[in-house]
Amino acid sequence: MRDSIKRQYTKEWLQFDRPQPMYDKSINKFYDNFYKENPVHNHDLDNIFKNKFIEWLDNHTLNSFIGYKEFKYLDICVGCTQFIDDIYQRVGQENVMIFENDYKYHWRLNNNINYTTLDTLTSTKELIIAMPFPYCGDVHTDMQSILDKCEALNIPVHIDGAWISCCRDITFNFNHPAIATFAISLSKGGLGGNRIGIRFSKKRPNGAITIMNDFNMNCQSLVSMGIKFIDTFGAEYFWKQYESKYKKVCKDFNLLPTKTIHLAKTIDDKPVGVRPLLRCL
Repeated sequence: MRDSIKRQYTKEWLQFDRPQPMYDKSINKFYDNFYKENPVHNHDLDNIFKNKFIEWLDNHTLNSFIGYKEFKYLDICVGCTQFIDDIYQRVGQENVMIFENDYKYHWRLNNNINYTTLDTLTSTKELIIAMPFPYCGDVHTDMQSILDKCEALNIPVHIDGAWISCCRDITFNFNHPAIATFAISLSKGGLGGNRIGIRFSKKRPNGAITIMNDFNMNCQSLVSMGIKFIDTFGAEYFWKQYESKYKKVCKDFNLLPTKTIHLAKTIDDKPVGVRPLLRCL
């Protein structure tokens, strides 16, 4: 069930089909005030955002992310979805491997997708995998084995870090030899309607994102909003604001907590979205 202003604090508003990322009145107010208070500026905007973004990652205290500073090239992207699109465009849909229960966007692009497994990883293709993984709101249970096998088979791995802006208690080292690129965006932290993020790479890929950055084609309003958003809300806003409410929802509806603010699990281990109930509180 989609969220709406008619939401009620009842189990009927749990989201089983499409768990939606969190937002609240403070985010809506931020949107409403942004353009009249912060006219878009263009003085070195991209580098300001990149520096702010690294500071934002550095300021995470509920998670432990390391290794990201080993990636020399930072390119702005319109959220992790553009990051994914860029990979498909560069290598071809038939040369991308996806694990089952990853981001549904992959399935929407190809309803007949053949999911890979740890045993069927192949050296002729490249892998995209989300971290945190959407189905469980945590690092994929086989992540270390996946990365190690990809290293052994010389498979480039691309990490979709879209949920980093709404998770806690996750430890991850991006500097694994198999990881070629990764992207992190602010979308799931509240900017879903104004997606903006950074792609990190050690060897810069030739493709749309690189061209957009090289020729100053990034949308300045999105970059400017990303800067202001980081300054306004900082890191891990939703967990710091809603932790007690999240625990109440899990207790009241007999749900198991995950490490992602808008996602819980049923007692039979099925993911369920809790955004409408959080917003009721």
